Amino acid sequence: MFKCTIRLVNLVMQLFTVTVEIVALVYLIMLLYSQCMLGGEYYLSVIFSVYSLPVITVQSVVFVLCRLCCFTVGLDPIAMTFNLASGMVCIGSSLTMLVAMIFHCGNEYQYMFFLAGGFGLLAGILHLVNALICNKYMPRKEWTYTKPSKQGRKRMEESILYLVP
Repeated sequence: MFKCTIRLVNLVMQLFTVTVEIVALVYLIMLLYSQCMLGGEYYLSVIFSVYSLPVITVQSVVFVLCRLCCFTVGLDPIAMTFNLASGMVCIGSSLTMLVAMIFHCGNEYQYMFFLAGGFGLLAGILHLVNALICNKYMPRKEWTYTKPSKQGRKRMEESILYLVP
């Protein structure tokens, strides 16, 4: 019962993360047509988010769809690595954009900069929390797939041989 609850929490967090990423992506796309971006004033600080956030969002959506179809996905080394890498990239790109916006020109598009950066930062934090949940509650057998020792591999192979009739 406990494993099912953790998997459900993991799924809900991943759904929430995807929702936050989509909102950040919508504001980022709207931001591309602002005067500051078209004039090239804040191009370099935003372009890192433009290149990284859509890729992470698409991967997160595919990951959630796989989670909905296959309940065993989510608490494994691949999910942990994906969430850790995506969280660091989201936080890095969002902080770059938010720090650059401290000295923003102050036109009517200013709120889009802060919303896109804020939601991207929140998505990065949620990815890191989800990676910590994966790390903490990953089943013991999944840990053998990360980088098993020679003795661990031998024990795993022997246990598989004994299970096969």
